[in-house]
Amino acid sequence: MSEKKKEILSLNALITFAIISVTILVVGLILLLLGLNEAFYSSSSTIRSIFKAITFLGEPIVFIVVVAVIYIIYDKGFAKNVALSLLIAVYLNEFFKNIFKDPRPATNVDSDKISAENPSGLVETSYGLPSGHAQDAVGTWGYIAYQFRDKPRFYVTPIILTIVTFLVAISRIIIGVHDLQDIIGGLLFGLCFLTLFIYLEPIISEKFNRLSLSLRLIIVVIASILLFVLGTFLFPTSGKDLLPDPPSFTDTGGFAQVGGVLLGLGIGYLLENEYINYQPSQLNGKQKIINIVIAIVILFVAYFALEALNDIFDSVIYRYIRYALIAFILFYIVPLILTKINK
Repeated sequence: MSEKKKEILSLNALITFAIISVTILVVGLILLLLGLNEAFYSSSSTIRSIFKAITFLGEPIVFIVVVAVIYIIYDKGFAKNVALSLLIAVYLNEFFKNIFKDPRPATNVDSDKISAENPSGLVETSYGLPSGHAQDAVGTWGYIAYQFRDKPRFYVTPIILTIVTFLVAISRIIIGVHDLQDIIGGLLFGLCFLTLFIYLEPIISEKFNRLSLSLRLIIVVIASILLFVLGTFLFPTSGKDLLPDPPSFTDTGGFAQVGGVLLGLGIGYLLENEYINYQPSQLNGKQKIINIVIAIVILFVAYFALEALNDIFDSVIYRYIRYALIAFILFYIVPLILTKINK
């Protein structure tokens, strides 16, 4: 593909993002001015159950599986970028929430109303604006959609993933854990971030890859620790004042989660490329199926085993270590095992 063609595609993508952003903003403002901020809430247990399943598409375990599938059977570099896009979106969302300190809807924070008005049983302990599920969905599904823009029938994947993103955002209102302004903020912040990430990532990656392996590893470790410490230090009690009986472990752990994943991803990805060099493109169909099944089993065992220990080691430090281990297992241990099996 020529540089001119790439530039045209990038310009079209930028225009598309701008049109979507303006549309979201205008429609959102109209709905807010009409007093429809809570009009999407549903008291139907059936509808809530459906959208509770949809909102699951914005959960960490789903994104872990998506990244794993891309990494094991499609393209390692693409998987790494999807993970980075998600991590930065999550981290920025934590900052925005703690800056705005916008409370959740009453159906979420009022424990007396949970059984009657929020039968989904979901109670979030972080602030509301912007919606993390909406912003993270844009950062993940939106980035994947953009990368598939020039594939055969390029319009199919972006359209499907755009619909998924909006459904995840709307589901947060229907199940009562966000209001309209929260998801509008999440979608807009997500689109702004995604645009910057798409244009800056190639520039930063090119300069980063020119460095020696040891220097890249040092940068990954320092960046991971700084992100973890900075977020936890600035907002040590994130969302703790929002519930009448707050748990000891609050969403401050989001900073630990991002820092941990960055540590495991960065070290695992760099070492794997240097010493293992697993190549999904060299696998046949049968090998891809076997590999992804093995990878998912290993990840699930590790994820839920470490999750089970959360009640014992109830701290942000353990969350940091836990997600670092999960990411390292995916980006280094799994390719190491699969390479030996494929031989």
